[in-house]
Amino acid sequence: MEFISQFIRLASGRATGFIPILQRNRFGINQTQSLIDQQAYSTMDTTIHSAGIAEIHQVPMNVIQRPIPSVLDEKKVQSLMETIKGETSEDEVPPIDLLWISGSEGGDYYFSFGGCHRFEAYKRLQKETIKAKLVRSTLGDLYHYMGSSAPKYLA
Repeated sequence: MEFISQFIRLASGRATGFIPILQRNRFGINQTQSLIDQQAYSTMDTTIHSAGIAEIHQVPMNVIQRPIPSVLDEKKVQSLMETIKGETSEDEVPPIDLLWISGSEGGDYYFSFGGCHRFEAYKRLQKETIKAKLVRSTLGDLYHYMGSSAPKYLA
């Protein structure tokens, strides 16, 4: 298990303790911050899809599509909401993974299939953005999740 944890740390940039976070300020300009505190990020706060992705983005909630209804544990959502409300403890909440697909006729589309409790907590708190790792994907990847229910407008 330690071998796998080391691989994940190296692949995700956590071995150096430098994790960039891109955010847009109120003028729409990207700003980069660094989180040096490795304590805030455990080696297991990543998925197989995003293990090699170090960049964390603040993604507007209103652009994220969640095509599969969530089954939620209310206590978990409430606990996450309390953590997110804390000034310093929000950093303890890992980012969600988003499949990022560019449409064949333009446009970017963001699909979320995991992180149900985190997404719901941010939604209930009426947050405009959520921390996310963007996993560059294709329409074929989306078919793995949705089968023939995948949207045709992306083809």
